[in-house]
Amino acid sequence: MRNPAGHGILPRVSLYALSRHVSFHARGDAAFAWHGLTGDVAEMSRDVLALLLAFEPPADPKGVQVEGLTAEQVEEFSSILRARRFLLLAGSHGERPDEMSPLLAGVPRIPRATVFERTSDGIVLYTRAGTALKLDPSTAQLFSRCDGEKTLGQVLGDAGPQALPQLLRLAQADVAALKILARPASQGGVQLNPAAESTMPYPEIPDPRAYVKGAPAPPLTADEDATFASLFSQPHPALRGLDYAQAVAIELHRRAKLKPGARVLSLGLDLTAAMHDAKMEQNVALLKEAEAFDAIVVNEVAAQFGFSDGKNTGAIGVVRDAAQALKPGGVLLVADFGDPKADATPASIRFADLQAAATAHDLGARVLPLSEALDMDLNLHALSTTKASWPAVKALFAAHGIPLGRRAWLRREIEKLADGKLDLTQVHGLQWAPLSERALGLQPKQYWALVATRPERVLH
Repeated sequence: MRNPAGHGILPRVSLYALSRHVSFHARGDAAFAWHGLTGDVAEMSRDVLALLLAFEPPADPKGVQVEGLTAEQVEEFSSILRARRFLLLAGSHGERPDEMSPLLAGVPRIPRATVFERTSDGIVLYTRAGTALKLDPSTAQLFSRCDGEKTLGQVLGDAGPQALPQLLRLAQADVAALKILARPASQGGVQLNPAAESTMPYPEIPDPRAYVKGAPAPPLTADEDATFASLFSQPHPALRGLDYAQAVAIELHRRAKLKPGARVLSLGLDLTAAMHDAKMEQNVALLKEAEAFDAIVVNEVAAQFGFSDGKNTGAIGVVRDAAQALKPGGVLLVADFGDPKADATPASIRFADLQAAATAHDLGARVLPLSEALDMDLNLHALSTTKASWPAVKALFAAHGIPLGRRAWLRREIEKLADGKLDLTQVHGLQWAPLSERALGLQPKQYWALVATRPERVLH
């Protein structure tokens, strides 16, 4: 094709198009794009999500501009998103290519955390939404062949292309039971695919374009945003038969030598039953009272009370106020998600900053793993789930008349509950690991404690 002046061939324009099989999810400022044909999921910032949306309708990446991204970044990220099939190479007039046929060379695999049960008449999948999905006989047979070694074409065999949509339906975000790898698992296909085990997706974004302009993320469910303390709200073997509140109370008594009638301020944790002989307060405003409390507990409230802004400003302020509100000999316990030294984020605390603040206000302070502060045994084997697979596990047990409350369930406890009601040998997706690794989507090793004591007055 010549230009109007006849000066040679016009450069060919490459148009990229957003796949029609992508759904969008978010948690806070982290956005996620889920590919409903491959099960791939990519985490991205709001500006990269804006880039992805810029290709609906199809556009030339060389002409796309996104606030916050340089031209080089637009080119780089567009290339990555195309390689992962979130973007497609469209025709010269924006025609979209066939997305399913190229997948036949891919290798379908069932993620380890996918929860399903083999029954006498087929397979029942349990989804992240807590629903049961019974597979039709043909789809169940194909699903059983997705071993991470056969190509999708080999899995289909004589079933024909008409069986493909029903099988690939299982890769969509609301089911998340199938991943299409580029290579067999035995040849490193799992390692090549960063989403090979993910059952993630967070809540779907109702309006992605509004989200990239600053609209809030959809709210998390109670299970997705639950506290570490809630895993041990009932007596637990990992706490020597105590519940979480009782373990905290024992730690306070040990460090502050509390007497009956001691005044205790507890934020984020109800200690009333565990410390019935103390005068309990739960009002954050009381931190302004000078030398008022024998003990102060601040438990997992950084996010709820806005104590963490990515710079620890609020959390440091709480430590400062607590230093003034403690009586001589009083103890402060701050327990939350975070790290001793890693940078703070809006969802986590840098505990070194809290220790420095406590020391600056004349408190003797230590930072230690929360499990150590509560003398918790994390070697016990427990049910290891992600935040997305937990609703599926609950739905499985509920289908057999077994209510499964939020708890760090030990393997022996689960086996006892299932005895005579659910054949665990026919269940896929139940994973067991030491409590130290993961419990219901939370990782105990990511929870820390600041323990600080105000010195007794020295009489001269």
